[in-house]
Amino acid sequence: MKFNDFPLNVRLRLVCGFCIRIVGSAIFPFMALYFSEELGKVPAGIIMTSFVIVGYLTGLFGGYFSDRFNRKVVLQIGQVIQIICFLGMTIAIHPSNNWALIVAILYFGHAISNGLNYPALEAIVIDSMEESNRKAIYVYDYWLVNLAIAGGVMLGGAFYRDHRFALFIGMTVILTVTTIILQRFLVDTYTGNRSTPSNPIHGVIENYKIALRDRRWITFVFGSMLVFSTEFHMANYIGVHLAESFESRQILGIPVDGVRMMAFMQLENTLLVVAITFAVTAFVKRFKEKTIFFIGLSLYITAYAAITSMNSFIVLTVLAIIFTIGELLYSPIRQVKQVDLLDPERRASYLAFGGLTFHGAKLVAAAGIVVGAFIGPVLMSGYMFVFGALGAYLYYVSLYKMQPARQLAA
Repeated sequence: MKFNDFPLNVRLRLVCGFCIRIVGSAIFPFMALYFSEELGKVPAGIIMTSFVIVGYLTGLFGGYFSDRFNRKVVLQIGQVIQIICFLGMTIAIHPSNNWALIVAILYFGHAISNGLNYPALEAIVIDSMEESNRKAIYVYDYWLVNLAIAGGVMLGGAFYRDHRFALFIGMTVILTVTTIILQRFLVDTYTGNRSTPSNPIHGVIENYKIALRDRRWITFVFGSMLVFSTEFHMANYIGVHLAESFESRQILGIPVDGVRMMAFMQLENTLLVVAITFAVTAFVKRFKEKTIFFIGLSLYITAYAAITSMNSFIVLTVLAIIFTIGELLYSPIRQVKQVDLLDPERRASYLAFGGLTFHGAKLVAAAGIVVGAFIGPVLMSGYMFVFGALGAYLYYVSLYKMQPARQLAA
């Protein structure tokens, strides 16, 4: 299926998401390093951990509001908050100011806006999908997400040290433009479910009681959280580890330090994703989905765990190839399986609760900065591998052992 054949909402989501991610990925992977340099490692770990908790709690209310009211309105409110926060961070991070504490406070505002944005936008897009085009959409989404993240990290690696202020200006502009585009063209026919409790706290509790009773969904979410935490360490512990331990050298005449080494690994990821995503998708159709899923998971988890304790250019280069291939194999399958598990009547609430996948993974990864300061790189590799392996086991239980909650109820 071609990109132009996708529904309008899906195309808007893919294009706007790409633009936001490519600039955001030049900023967010380096925020832990910024706070670590300006405020110290332990405060940086506390800030990143608190950021994750605030974002997730806000997301629970974002899911409730998105199921009760018009989702586009909820999305727009979150986007306006995000623009204001980035404008403030841009001013605070200017070299003549460099108000790290103000940046940290506004970073929490960004977490709040994300909590409103994510369940609203994702529910609108999923409502626009058909089962026949879902797999194709997620393959495109995976390709664009990886391209944007890798390109963004490359920008950050090149400009983080000397042009941080310009990156924040770029993010503020992109957020403003995409907000205008989505407000103008995004179509949302969902009018809201007013049968849900009008009290937000009561509504959140009732919605998530239902999600919590869905044991298959809960198991899948916790499995995703643990698996994703292995990758999210790249923006936290791994980034700090490489910045401190990677010996600077000349590669093809280009000076490469720890920050640029991380950017280089993302460059490998970009080139592989761009070159072989669709070829791999076509190739693996001949094999059992379950087999491909767990082979990909094994490669992904093992490579990220190994990266945690390595500082050799050649070894890191090979490991980056391995985790990319692993992700190419398992990620599109995981996304399709996730949609199959959602309760259609509470889609935004399920998605918001499922935000634990990302926020919980970020929490584990942020805590890794503090844990790694005490146990060292080698033990951190084992720490990450255990988390990832447990996540893979929870995937196996939820997707291939447990029956759907609605089937059990019947």
